[in-house]
Amino acid sequence: MTYARFLGLFVVLPILFLLVRYRRTLTMRGLAPMGLLLVVVYAATSPWDNLAVKWGLWGFKPELIWGIKLGYLPLEEYLFFGLQTLLVGLWARERLRRVLEAPEPQQLRPAEGSEASKPRLDAGEVAS
Repeated sequence: MTYARFLGLFVVLPILFLLVRYRRTLTMRGLAPMGLLLVVVYAATSPWDNLAVKWGLWGFKPELIWGIKLGYLPLEEYLFFGLQTLLVGLWARERLRRVLEAPEPQQLRPAEGSEASKPRLDAGEVAS
């Protein structure tokens, strides 16, 4: 399987699913923090990934990539950084939105006449 096909099946398709699934709650303002996150991801990941390939820690088979390289990395690797960040960011954003917008649980009141509904004595009343 080529790197591009892997990205399409396992990253782009899930992103499209999430975009369709949560289209009603997605806003530019809500997505804006992901732009900053992408800058951080590229700045942090590109240098060490380039070094790892340069030093031979891992590599990419030429027949499985497009052949366009930036530094030591194929274009698909850079796409993976960004697309994977978007995938996880969209998923996490929706999970957080659900938690933050969930209604507060209602306090249960004890039934009238039950032991729990009777007033309790505090420490001062017990001591006297």
